Amino acid sequence: MPDRPERFADALRTAIDARGLGLDRITEHLAQRGVSVSAATLSYWRSGRSEPGRRSSLAALPHLEDVLDLPSGSLTATLPSTRERTPRRAVRGLDVLWPEEPHSAVLGRLDTSWDTELARVSVHDILRLGPDRRQVRLTVRQAMRARADGPDRRVVMHAQDDLGAGLPEIRPLRGCALGRVERDPEAGVVGAELLFFRPLRRGETVIVKYDVISPAPGPCEREYTRRLRLPMREYLLEVAFDRRALPASVAAFIEGREQPISLDEDRRAHLVHTDTAPGTTGIRWSWPSS
Repeated sequence: MPDRPERFADALRTAIDARGLGLDRITEHLAQRGVSVSAATLSYWRSGRSEPGRRSSLAALPHLEDVLDLPSGSLTATLPSTRERTPRRAVRGLDVLWPEEPHSAVLGRLDTSWDTELARVSVHDILRLGPDRRQVRLTVRQAMRARADGPDRRVVMHAQDDLGAGLPEIRPLRGCALGRVERDPEAGVVGAELLFFRPLRRGETVIVKYDVISPAPGPCEREYTRRLRLPMREYLLEVAFDRRALPASVAAFIEGREQPISLDEDRRAHLVHTDTAPGTTGIRWSWPSS
């Protein structure tokens, strides 16, 4: 088999430099074509830290070639064949939630072998914002039921768009201990294994609670999103605002649909979903102009 003419990273880097486009601008061009590839993923590809391997990534390459004014198939030709690729440990479905290359790389270094054997019963998220409008702490409580004998851990992932802020610390509070932690500061991603105190029996339930504590100053975000891969009995999200930094507007969203919501007497916005289907939901807010 002839050698590849050049590495994928080299070909991509040369093309990007020749085209003179920033990564954010490239992602905008791709989005106009209905293709979703993040700037962080492009950065990974350009540096050689990862290569397109997923079906969605490979399907994006013809569009990327077009945006970069490259001949059709020129980037694809620099990739190894399927036979040459080193198989990556399967993540048992969590890659559906985290398909982006940097996120899936973090996920791939964690033991997700029991994920599909844990039915989600309920999740309760409480996000607290400080007087500087930045995130201070996220508290998560999850109730799960074992579908089989043996589950001994739950893998959790948290991502932030504010890459200028440091990554948070994950601190167990109930029902678990902290196992392996993997981070990618450049992508704003942290993942961790929450280890149960003993393996579960089939039908047994477990409740875990943990904090995600942001270093000061925390990330400055305008929404909180929960990705739901499996059906769930109940999902509850609360966003607690500081009395010195109240939002101009707040809205709940699910799968692209928005609905305005009000703060309660404790300056909290919340949403509740029961018998939820897989998808994306959350709360977003805007700040008053100063």
